[in-house]
Amino acid sequence: MPLLFLIPLLTGLVTGYIFKKSTDEIGQIIGVVAAVSLVLGLILAPWQVQLLLLVVVLVSTKKLLQQNEYKLKQQEKDQEQFNNSHNQELISSQAPKIEHEATHKYRGSYYQATDVGVEVKEGEIIGRYRGLPWRMHQVVNTPRSME
Repeated sequence: MPLLFLIPLLTGLVTGYIFKKSTDEIGQIIGVVAAVSLVLGLILAPWQVQLLLLVVVLVSTKKLLQQNEYKLKQQEKDQEQFNNSHNQELISSQAPKIEHEATHKYRGSYYQATDVGVEVKEGEIIGRYRGLPWRMHQVVNTPRSME
């Protein structure tokens, strides 16, 4: 009886592995079986194993929270230093130029998007994905910038 909890636990681990490797819809059903098996295995586990698992989760969670808080504070400090030293200079020097050239802004940087026209023709059907045909596309002409 003491090792009976290992049966659903091992079943959950095996079905979890199959779930990660599967790309079909059956993988979703196997994922549910894995989750139920893991929960059942932990419920049937002796109290010593449950207590050990609880201690491990609490300690690791506290450690991860401390690491994330440190990283967040460090990022905020770096962002403030960057904003204070460079923001005013960049805005004043780029403002007249940006209005005429740039059309897009990403994370505070302005850029000019280049439009690359590529002709594509549909090829033959090489498979099916979720009941729909999957076609192979072929590029007709390649612009000089992409060569």
